[in-house]
Amino acid sequence: MMSYLWTVLIGLAGALIGVKLRLPAGALVGSMVAVGLVNVWGAIPIPAPPAGIRFAMQVVLGILLGTKLTADTLLALKDLWRPALLCTVIAVGTGVLSGYLISRWLGIERLTAILGTAPGGISDMSLIALDMGAQTSTVVVMHLARLISVVVVVPWVVRARSAGHELARPPGSPALCASA
Repeated sequence: MMSYLWTVLIGLAGALIGVKLRLPAGALVGSMVAVGLVNVWGAIPIPAPPAGIRFAMQVVLGILLGTKLTADTLLALKDLWRPALLCTVIAVGTGVLSGYLISRWLGIERLTAILGTAPGGISDMSLIALDMGAQTSTVVVMHLARLISVVVVVPWVVRARSAGHELARPPGSPALCASA
């Protein structure tokens, strides 16, 4: 029982540090890194989560995502369903293709590589990887690398490409392709 308590406290401390450092997905990344480092270090035994925790986390994630669905979101789909569908087809297609190629070229297990390159948030894809029996730590690292790269590189590229120009998207209009 004390091991679970220590694990939760280490995770909370890591989450607070991740948020304080303004890391992308700071609470998730901070707690994951803190618990992972303590687990690797071996100073405190980190137990496997109790049975049912995966289900509980999926329910919580489902609730969080469900709260993002509003009547306005559905109304926006009337005008945005074509670009949204195109973004989805392109993102899923390139994710699956790159996952397949990474698996083939680098020897990473295929399901793990595909989930690691699939469009989606780090928490979502990590839970799916856990549920499907993929190598969850590899999926987490692949998404974390992507997330950090996107957070660092995309704003720089957008600023460099739009220097002195108005961006094509009108102020207040929704982004058509967004991924966490």
